[in-house]
Amino acid sequence: MFWVGESARLGPAGLQIDFEVVFLALCFPATVVYLYSSTLSRRLEKLHFASQRIARGDFERLDFSDSTDEIGEFTAELNSLSRHVEMIVQKGTQEAQKMEAILAGMQEGVVAVDHVGRVVLVNAAAEKFFECQGTNRELNNLLELTYDSELEHLIRKVLSGQQLSATRETQIAQRTVESQINPILSGEGQISGAVIVIHDVTELRRLEQIRTEFVANVSHELRTPLTSIKGFVETLLDGASEDPALRDRFLTIIQAETLRLQRLIEDLLTLAHIEGRESRVEMSSNKVSSVQKAYEKVKPVIQSFAQAKGIKVEVELSENLPLLIIGEDLLSQLLLNLLENAVKYTAEGRVWLHAQVGREYIHLEFGDTGCGIPEEILPRIFERFYRVDKARSREQGGTGLGLSIVKHMVEGIGGKISVTSQIGVGTVFTCDLPRA
Repeated sequence: MFWVGESARLGPAGLQIDFEVVFLALCFPATVVYLYSSTLSRRLEKLHFASQRIARGDFERLDFSDSTDEIGEFTAELNSLSRHVEMIVQKGTQEAQKMEAILAGMQEGVVAVDHVGRVVLVNAAAEKFFECQGTNRELNNLLELTYDSELEHLIRKVLSGQQLSATRETQIAQRTVESQINPILSGEGQISGAVIVIHDVTELRRLEQIRTEFVANVSHELRTPLTSIKGFVETLLDGASEDPALRDRFLTIIQAETLRLQRLIEDLLTLAHIEGRESRVEMSSNKVSSVQKAYEKVKPVIQSFAQAKGIKVEVELSENLPLLIIGEDLLSQLLLNLLENAVKYTAEGRVWLHAQVGREYIHLEFGDTGCGIPEEILPRIFERFYRVDKARSREQGGTGLGLSIVKHMVEGIGGKISVTSQIGVGTVFTCDLPRA
């Protein structure tokens, strides 16, 4: 303004103004204001873009190191906020990845629903249970996944607070699954959803059924001879002992039933021992045995039994057979069970034992020309107490545990056993036993 005042002077012709000086006086502050506002605008624009980057997840540091004014302070605070948000996002991502890994590695199925019952999470195991792997369709509710209206009803009860938790067992395809439903609570204690954990209990229910059947079978097998013994003893006590012929007949029957009880108990103890952990360690230890020596131990029993029935026993065992990873007593029992079984159910013809040497196994073949086994029941013959012909098996003195013992014995040393049979032609058992 001093320049303007200096440029305006009174002269002879009146007031004179120096327009050049006035122009300069007006343009200089305008230029300064323009430059300052442009710089300020660019800085604010950078801050705007930086905030947009942070919103998109780009946490690159914004550098305003030459700024010490309020915008510089704001930039420093924005950089601090960006680092804080970045740490939170990284931590959340790590937690999500960890949760994903846990859910993916779980054998149990996990399904989560929100407060209105919409499906928000399904892990791989649950998809496998409900056979919906690889489907890209969006699930709106649990019924579309499970097709189980009762499970849906229980979830509604949990979401509404009528039940704290619920459990349901159902059949899916050939499996039995148990679903445990628990609520998801928010920070205020309100129910914000529910999580359903699905367990496959098929094997557990199968084992429970086997245990129930085993107890029932043992009770039946023990009750039959005990009832017989009790009846004949009562008859003898009532006066039948006065007749020598009747007494001897009853005592012979009592002795046979007693021996049958003894064999049953011995087989049960053998089976329990083989299934025990200590026995598995013992069978998988460094004990070795020879097939020839094991057969020599049982040969007298098999030969006398076969001669009594007029059956020929053919045994082909080369002298240089490798040793097997199994104790000699266990191998002898295996040979005795299978050969005795073959002779027992062969009315006429022959029984054989052949051996072939493989790279890792010795292949033993036990064959007979007996009555054979129906194809539909072949998968069940290794079950405890299962008999193809119950009446004939009891007449022969069988306990129904011999083949189960053999199967546990073979599998306990890492071997394999299988059977083929044809009605009226015969049966062949094959055992692959690991070489030492």
